[in-house]
Amino acid sequence: MARKKRPSSRTAPSRGFRFAIGLLVIVAVGGTAAVRFLQSTRGAVFLVDRGVESAYPRVQGDVSIALKRTLERSGLRKRIRVRNDPAAVQSRAAGQPLRWDIPCDESADLILINVALTGAVRQAGAVLRNAEESNDGRMLTYVVGTRTRDTHRLTIRRLAPEAVTQHLRDTRPLPRVAIVIDDFGYARGGVPGEILDLKLPITVSILPGLRFSQAMLADARARKRCVLLHLPLEGSEPFDPDLPAISTGMSDAEITSLVGEYMERLPGVDGVNNHQGSVATADPRVMRAVCAALKPYGVFFLDSLTSPKSVAYNVAVNSGLRAASNTIFLDDGTDRREDVEDRIRELIALARKRGSAVGIGHPHPWTLEALQASIDDLDAAEVQVVTVCELVAALETARVSQTR
Repeated sequence: MARKKRPSSRTAPSRGFRFAIGLLVIVAVGGTAAVRFLQSTRGAVFLVDRGVESAYPRVQGDVSIALKRTLERSGLRKRIRVRNDPAAVQSRAAGQPLRWDIPCDESADLILINVALTGAVRQAGAVLRNAEESNDGRMLTYVVGTRTRDTHRLTIRRLAPEAVTQHLRDTRPLPRVAIVIDDFGYARGGVPGEILDLKLPITVSILPGLRFSQAMLADARARKRCVLLHLPLEGSEPFDPDLPAISTGMSDAEITSLVGEYMERLPGVDGVNNHQGSVATADPRVMRAVCAALKPYGVFFLDSLTSPKSVAYNVAVNSGLRAASNTIFLDDGTDRREDVEDRIRELIALARKRGSAVGIGHPHPWTLEALQASIDDLDAAEVQVVTVCELVAALETARVSQTR
């Protein structure tokens, strides 16, 4: 006699249960997609058009990135002149559109510029609100934003070469930010190599006489970097025996000899900044001897400001050298990427306040990661990221103009 099968203790899920699970999965997937959309530029545009004011700075920053990168390819990025009040630029929360005036040469094709900007704006997810040529095709008025709000109003004008020069001289440029990475020469490739490959105009400072100093100089030159010699000067820490430092105990002749030796090891550098040096940079005699030894090489001097007592910048200027000074160290006392990112944001704020600012970092993995993570922030900020070579040239031009 056949046995009766016992009913299974496991019951098949009901259709209703399966439907509910499927619905939850769809909602979860849809919710994730919605979150991603709202985190994108298109999502921020959507929110602005529905009255969410807090999304406006995000749209404006993302559009700035798209416009600047396109203008970079057209050779016009460094010609941007901001017409807004500086206080309004400092706080995007005010919700004011940025007004950029961009002079260009007679040879510029405004139609091609228009097409390139339009493609970039649409790819970014923003809206072209108006594009109008006037003055017989010599001026392009370009308005970008969302469907209901302007974020940028550009005026691009073709001018005669002398008029372009005069216009750039008479108008306020974007605040300048320069980033220097010290201590190149200990290694080649790895973090130093990745820093050289960053899509930022990083200035590199190379210690003389190390195993990879010459190779890093060649690599930096191949990438058209601004290059400094990182000159060892007496500090509060013991000397590195492989890098004799210029010290307060040396005579002027000894200082001249050692400076010359280091300069010959890295021929053709653009400038010099001090490695350590809290003791030597506070000594006027030592710094006068250093600057006198540097003058025949035609380089500028960047005071790393390793001590608040430093007289290096003032002595350099009084010695006839072009000069600048450090504003903030980006990675001292930390091994956290987040701290370096915070200091980069502080550097941007200081540049907006002062007109320019220099930040010095070192080839640490966390510094590299912070720089990589900050590329978009630097692009979105209303600042111009430049090399120290470019900054020193601009400061010298301004100084000469003031003395006339």
